[in-house]
Amino acid sequence: MKGTVRLLFQPAEEGGAGASHMIKEGALGDSEAIFGMHVDYQNPTGSIESRAGPVLAAVCFFAVKIEGKGGHGAAPHLNVDPIVASSFAILALQQLISREMDPLHSNVLSVTYFHGGTAMNIIPPFVEFGGTLRSLTTDGLQQLQRRVKE
Repeated sequence: MKGTVRLLFQPAEEGGAGASHMIKEGALGDSEAIFGMHVDYQNPTGSIESRAGPVLAAVCFFAVKIEGKGGHGAAPHLNVDPIVASSFAILALQQLISREMDPLHSNVLSVTYFHGGTAMNIIPPFVEFGGTLRSLTTDGLQQLQRRVKE
């Protein structure tokens, strides 16, 4: 390879948008090509690993808030339970991978947090959950994003 090689170490990983700040401040200069890499704890220190095609999946995040009508657990018929609705929604999201995505392409949907309620006997007024979508292809990630929004 002829030319100058510039190594950039992005702060804040992807979620913190560290790279966008570096680009805005001119860290890339007049680069003709950019190759992204990621730290992998499985590789020995000081080594670099590469292969043709994608090595890691692209990622995006999703967050959901389901609002119901909270109330006492002894009178569920007077409430709209967002925990039950969220449970159905999470199961439906999991089926996006197994029933709508090409099984020959790598796609992952992970629900990584679920928050709702603070008392054992009260149905909460809302539930929040969210997680990540990952795909080795741009089309796969866009399809997952579209379906989660639907």
